[in-house]
Amino acid sequence: MAKLRSEKAGLPPGSLVPVSEDPEVATTIKVMVYNGDTFSERCAVASDKIDVGDPTKDVTWIDVAGLADLKAITAIGERFGLHQLLLEDVLNTDHRPKIDEFEDNLFVVVKMLSFDPEGEEIWSEQVSFVLGKGLVISFQSEPGDVMEPVRDRIRKNLGRLRKKGADFLLYSLLDVIVDNYFAIVEDLGKRIEALEVRVTARPRNVDLLAMQEVRRQLISVSRQVTPTRELTGRMNIIPSALIAKNTRRYINDLQDHTVYIAESISIFRDQLSNLENTYHAGLNMRMGQVMKLLTVISTIFIPLTFIVGVYGMNFDHMPELHWRYGYFVVMGAMLCISLIMLWLFRRKGWL
Repeated sequence: MAKLRSEKAGLPPGSLVPVSEDPEVATTIKVMVYNGDTFSERCAVASDKIDVGDPTKDVTWIDVAGLADLKAITAIGERFGLHQLLLEDVLNTDHRPKIDEFEDNLFVVVKMLSFDPEGEEIWSEQVSFVLGKGLVISFQSEPGDVMEPVRDRIRKNLGRLRKKGADFLLYSLLDVIVDNYFAIVEDLGKRIEALEVRVTARPRNVDLLAMQEVRRQLISVSRQVTPTRELTGRMNIIPSALIAKNTRRYINDLQDHTVYIAESISIFRDQLSNLENTYHAGLNMRMGQVMKLLTVISTIFIPLTFIVGVYGMNFDHMPELHWRYGYFVVMGAMLCISLIMLWLFRRKGWL
């Protein structure tokens, strides 16, 4: 079951208590060790059986999925000298994206977003990274993520990843997470364009509900993108020897991506606001047309109703009641009045 922060009330700082909205799953550990020439991968590794490479020439990636096994998390923390506050933040999966500097490592928290095309829902999952010398440790609540392209590049020795250090691995993982933001934001942009076409043609109540849903999702994505932009900016200038100078150039490019995404979200929110105005204006215009039509009909029938009311009184001394052609004259007069009024309305531009 989900655990809330209130359950930690009164506990000492650094107490390892999971605070998550995700169901608890079994903890699995994968280990990749690589350099420009060699590569090894081990799955389902026990926490006390983790082998790391030579930090002077190898890069080790320890990928932890599932945070239910506190003993395993604690063992990893003791093995690599991770601060208790760091481990506490790993288990508290409702943190906003951030970067913290510790004595021997950097701690980075980001949100990994995924999109369900059937339910059109956006899911958020916290991913925590620890960057050490020749080492990257990643923690996430559940197996399955968007980082598989990075694993494939390592396995197949594609690009420059195997030739770079652990800092470049961290950058690559952050980059693939941010790239997934692009896909989600672009999908929201397409939904807004489709709404514009429908609303312009004929606004409906369901379109207003769809606009509210897209706005909610944009706000949800913005809540993750904005602190991620701050994170990449700080990561680019943080005075840490763990991040090489040439890697900072890539991190700067990553920051540009987050800025672009944030600006796109802002533009889409403005589009939604304008679209809502268009929606209400369209409804008002349709209502005005209906009211105008009803007014014209009512205006035409006012004199006709008067005539019918006069000749419906049935007084004995009404000459027209006994006239042979009275009915036809009255009906003809009513028709002429209607046609003359329609002609006047058309001439004045009311129809």
